[in-house]
Amino acid sequence: MSNVRSQKPVPNFIRGQKQCLLIIFLLLFILACDKGPPIQEEKFIKVYVDLLIVQDTTTAETFPLDSIKTLVFTKHNISSEQYDETISYYNSRPEKWAAFFDSAKVYVERLKKEIEKQP
Repeated sequence: MSNVRSQKPVPNFIRGQKQCLLIIFLLLFILACDKGPPIQEEKFIKVYVDLLIVQDTTTAETFPLDSIKTLVFTKHNISSEQYDETISYYNSRPEKWAAFFDSAKVYVERLKKEIEKQP
C-alpha cells in the first residue's frame, strides 16, 4: 500500500466559477481605481481662470473663442482633448466641481492681491 492519497479531479463547473469570480474581482478593482482627470486640479484651475479672464477682457470680434482657447492651451501646454476630458471628468463628479470652484476662488483672490501690490 502506498501513502499517496488519490486526488479527485475538480469538476469543470467549479473551475469555471473560480475563474468567473476572479474576473469579477479584477473588473471591480479596475473600476474602483480612479485615475483622476488628465489635467491635475492645480493646473486646471489656472487654465480655467485664464480662459475666463481672457474671455471677459476681450470681445468676440477681437478674438474668437477658438483662438482664445488655443492661446490659453498653448500657454499651459495642454491639448483641447485634455481640457475636454477634464471637463467630462468633473461633469461626471459634481461634488468635485464644488471643491474646484472653491480652490479657483482662492486663486482668483490671490491674483487680485498680486495685481493690487503692483505700482
